Amino acid sequence: MNDALTPWDGALTHVLWRAQNAVHRRVQEALDEFGVTATQLGLAVHLDELGPLSAADLSRNFHIAPQSVGTALSRLEKVEWVRRRPHPVHGRVVLHELTATGAAGVAKGRQAMTEVNTEVTAGLSSAEAAQLLRLLGTVTDTIDPPTPR
Repeated sequence: MNDALTPWDGALTHVLWRAQNAVHRRVQEALDEFGVTATQLGLAVHLDELGPLSAADLSRNFHIAPQSVGTALSRLEKVEWVRRRPHPVHGRVVLHELTATGAAGVAKGRQAMTEVNTEVTAGLSSAEAAQLLRLLGTVTDTIDPPTPR
């Protein structure tokens, strides 16, 4: 077998795709014991950091389709990480907030992601890991600019 990279294999888009698949697989393995996906954990972390939010707010903040947010929130309700409550001012708006179970799950999920981060960056110096984080942030912001808050 020829070990030389083809132009396709060496393209940035292909390397990023492979890295994303490998990291996603490892993240999901780490989260399997909690019964949530990376998206669900991400939404729960947002609720932990920002407080109660509507599904529309989460969709905008997290850059996920509203239907996907709704599905993820339904799953988080089933595992009792999130509960719904009416907005105190806007009666038709439903807010989602973490439960005590959800806060504990977020804490464990953060720890699991810290361990995955350590695995992912094991072959890099701390300076290289910081540089990679900055560069990937730039790529992401260029393609998918952050939503103003």
